[in-house]
Amino acid sequence: MNNYIPVLLLASSAVFMPSARAIEFTEQGEYLGSSQCLSCHERFYELWSTSHHGKAMQAFSAAFARTLEPMDEPMMIGTDRFRIELNGAGGVLVQTDASGESRSYPVLHALGGKNVYFFLVPLEKGKLQVAPLAYNVHTKSWYDSTGSMVRHFRDGSADEALDWTDRLLTFNAACHDCHVSQLRKNYNPSTDSYMTTWNEAGINCEVCHGPGEEHVKAAEEAKARNEELVDMRITRFRGDLNPLQRDSTCAPCHAKMSPVSHDFVPGELFFDHYDLSGYEDPDFFPDGRDLGENYTQTGWLANPCARSGQLECIHCHTSSGRFRFADNPNQACLPCHQSRVDHILDHSHHKAEANVTCVSCHMPMTAHAHMHRSDHSFRPPSPAASLEFGSPNACNLCHNNREAIAGEFTGHATNDILWAKEHVEQWHGIGSGRFLIDQGRIVAICRAGDWDHLDEVLAFIDKADQPSKVGILRMLENCPDPAKWPAIRNQLADDSEWVRSAAAAALHYDLSPEATGLLLKAAADQFRIVRIRAAASLLGRDPAGYSDEERQVFNAANEEYWNSLLIWPDRWSTHYNQGIYFEQQGESSKALEAYGVAMELRDNVIQPMINASMIYARAGDTTNAYTLLQRALVVEPESPMANFNIALVEAEFGNLEACEQHLRTALKADPGMAPAAFNLGVLLCQDKRIEGLEWLRSAAVLAPDNWDYASSALYFINQQSRASDAESLLKAVIDTGRAAPEAYFALAGNYQREGRKAEARDVYRKARQSRHLPMNAKRYAAQMDTSLQDN
Repeated sequence: MNNYIPVLLLASSAVFMPSARAIEFTEQGEYLGSSQCLSCHERFYELWSTSHHGKAMQAFSAAFARTLEPMDEPMMIGTDRFRIELNGAGGVLVQTDASGESRSYPVLHALGGKNVYFFLVPLEKGKLQVAPLAYNVHTKSWYDSTGSMVRHFRDGSADEALDWTDRLLTFNAACHDCHVSQLRKNYNPSTDSYMTTWNEAGINCEVCHGPGEEHVKAAEEAKARNEELVDMRITRFRGDLNPLQRDSTCAPCHAKMSPVSHDFVPGELFFDHYDLSGYEDPDFFPDGRDLGENYTQTGWLANPCARSGQLECIHCHTSSGRFRFADNPNQACLPCHQSRVDHILDHSHHKAEANVTCVSCHMPMTAHAHMHRSDHSFRPPSPAASLEFGSPNACNLCHNNREAIAGEFTGHATNDILWAKEHVEQWHGIGSGRFLIDQGRIVAICRAGDWDHLDEVLAFIDKADQPSKVGILRMLENCPDPAKWPAIRNQLADDSEWVRSAAAAALHYDLSPEATGLLLKAAADQFRIVRIRAAASLLGRDPAGYSDEERQVFNAANEEYWNSLLIWPDRWSTHYNQGIYFEQQGESSKALEAYGVAMELRDNVIQPMINASMIYARAGDTTNAYTLLQRALVVEPESPMANFNIALVEAEFGNLEACEQHLRTALKADPGMAPAAFNLGVLLCQDKRIEGLEWLRSAAVLAPDNWDYASSALYFINQQSRASDAESLLKAVIDTGRAAPEAYFALAGNYQREGRKAEARDVYRKARQSRHLPMNAKRYAAQMDTSLQDN
């Protein structure tokens, strides 16, 4: 499992606008617990208490232990052996190290139950930790919980299992909200400890309906008067909420999300309180199919039925999470798809005995970490996408790869995919499903950082579905080409608040007056997620030109943004983001303090180390900068940023050999790192090494808009009497389409001095046509072209 946590994680088309809430939670009194619902709602209580919602967490009691098969023998995980021993009180986790020394932990709680059980054991400082052993409900077998979470990426990227004591597996910090009700974390940052409590295990009635005190009082009063209860004094899921509000109530526990507030209550909208992973996340295949665990919501926002406003969660699921149409799944697609349901055999091209349903093809099931999940995007099967991206498809999951439905998907056999692709093309025509493949290719281009295809990316972005568009916008932040800015600005007008928020975040480095004006408008958006992403991008800009109204808008959004950085004090990313905030405010001491806390909470993540080292370096404190960078390299020896920054410090110390080695390591890890190529080139050129010129040329081409790189290369070319290389360099820089004005004028000037007027005019014309050059440079190029024509 990757150590991935959203860091400055840069939310659904509002088909239904929120209606007025019937009652505010503050008017509903106190939380009472689900037992208070039993006397009047016995049938609902029975359905809830036996559901996976009601049993999202339960005590590891003796009765529960009797439902499990005992372990035959300990399981080796890493260098230790682990065993859960069942006993009359429940069970204990026994860990035995290589020396034979054992330690026992009482097993307190069980999470899940639909597919697997995870177990919680107590650690120091009040932490409840996910045990290293889990239980597969279907096979009645024990397995390595953290080992099962390892993802199998198709691009060669390595993933590795977390140690079971890692903070990412601490229940108090990571997974509590969706397994218990009315939780109080009670985290003490001064001691990094917890005194966590909750009202009730599982997801109780009041999570969705709000506090029940006033409702119970009203019911008792009505009964005493022998009157019908009219004023319910509670949030009625169907009566008071519209479909989008209902979906927003389900979404937080079924989303790979990042909270931006603590105060979500039913009736409010998801993107006022959470952000969401899009297809920038490698846990999705480029075509959007699940690779790791993604929890439904992202795929749901790619679902055409949901986007149309004709489908919501509780059409198919009861409030306790059960599938309403288990006996006849095709009924879930009515009334919208009556004809296809009536003619399912013709539509599916399968015989009756195959027992194919709509769900079979449009919601194929795969598994990760032994947990089954259905694809909620409802997209049709695409063997062609499997061929291109390595993703699963419904055809091959049933035909020759059924083990992947309940086990780990590691790819379909190529011959099987080609067989399925042939049939799909016979039934639906060659090129069917072309859009999904085109969209997946754009996502793959962005993931690879292949910005030579930027024009294709920008041309496609308006057509992309929401998860793809959000992912593209987030990945465009890594694109150095300023041609991206107009397309990103346009997305601030998108109907989706999720897309608008991603666009606002992506404009962080667009310092143009136009972008600033658009961000100020976004800072007053209806949705909090858009406002705080806009505020983050406005930080550090000069507010002198803001009107009074704009200043008020920014201040309000900035306050919301800062509050979003306070809600998870036990997460390293919270303090890392606070450090960035303080840096942008020019408050270096506060930034260093925040980065320090981030490092204390997680000592194997290098971002806060690098950022803090740069603050020290800018202040002239190279000793502290060097110490932090060395610490970062212990964690990630191949890190490009750590190696590059420590190389600069080594150069300042006069350790040129060490500087060279770190620069080479940085470039091996990231060949596209132009500053490292430039510095290595300058270093090598001091000894007049030809390799130095090659690195300078590389830097100039990688960052063609940085004239310092190209001009330095020209200086050393001249110094080494290699004048013929100058023309080649300038042409290569100009051919990128992103050259600085000086590159055009230097090459054209050389041609003029050599009497090559036609070639000089051609360069000036290219400058005039460049979409990257400022208008004054284009005017100068036009004047020079005209003067050469007249002469």
